[in-house]
Amino acid sequence: MQINSHKGRLLIGLCLTFFFIHGSYANDPYDRDTAIIGIMSRLVFSTNRIDTSIATEMIFLDFMKNIGKKGMFIDVNSPQDAIQDMRQHRLDAVLTNTLDYLEIDHMINPSYRYSVIIGPNKLQNIILLTRRSDKIKNLAQLRQKRLIHPTGFNLGLLFLDVALMKQGLPVAEGFFSTSNAVTDINTAIIDLFFNKADAALVTDASFSLASELNTQISHQLEVLIASEPMVPMVIGVNKSVPSDFTRHVDQMMARLHEYPKTIHLLSLFKAKGMVKITDQDLHSARVLKQEYEELISANGRE
Repeated sequence: MQINSHKGRLLIGLCLTFFFIHGSYANDPYDRDTAIIGIMSRLVFSTNRIDTSIATEMIFLDFMKNIGKKGMFIDVNSPQDAIQDMRQHRLDAVLTNTLDYLEIDHMINPSYRYSVIIGPNKLQNIILLTRRSDKIKNLAQLRQKRLIHPTGFNLGLLFLDVALMKQGLPVAEGFFSTSNAVTDINTAIIDLFFNKADAALVTDASFSLASELNTQISHQLEVLIASEPMVPMVIGVNKSVPSDFTRHVDQMMARLHEYPKTIHLLSLFKAKGMVKITDQDLHSARVLKQEYEELISANGRE
């Protein structure tokens, strides 16, 4: 589903800042009260960037005032930059989509990997929706049709490319007549509903929510293909961060209910909370990435 959404990016940052900023630390480079949190890619796709930016900044400023501490957010341009910054102790944690996370997993403490639960489940399925009235039964029927998806939905586009190549079809960029990136995931569903596109690449959680709000959506739209369940986003803590710097993480997780403004901010994403993720949770995304690389190699594509 869709976080460069400023709101979503700072959502986890609020939590992570609290995690790291309690007390001063004896040993450099962690003898500081400021958590350095990198934002590498868009994480949440449920809201547009302007609205989320305004709401998040207000809550973020109030949150930091209440705890009397500082947190510093930096933009990280690539996994390579994240790795370099973590090795040089310039980055304590990273907020990223799952696909980018796989490139930096070796730099992350496996005991401190988290995701946000959006919808009923920790893992989400990427789905490709079509209109029932179009009677689309396979991907080949979508050749030169109009695709719509949220901006920055890299894992979803990777899934679609793999599905196309498995059927001997071109990747999405050359297969569809247009590939329109929109600000949020609900817009993609609505535009498909109103015939502004022929297929929408979204998540099962977003489709379920849209259907709850308008029952006609589930009556008129249907799932053509679906991925294995995947982690939608990852919050990872640098493995170099010492234990006394990270011990507040699990405490904060256990006491999240004591922070109503954080809970409220999570609710703006229809999120239920934060949860630890395991290697098993990441397995389906790893397999998908490997399939893509093998198919690209076999077809001589770049």
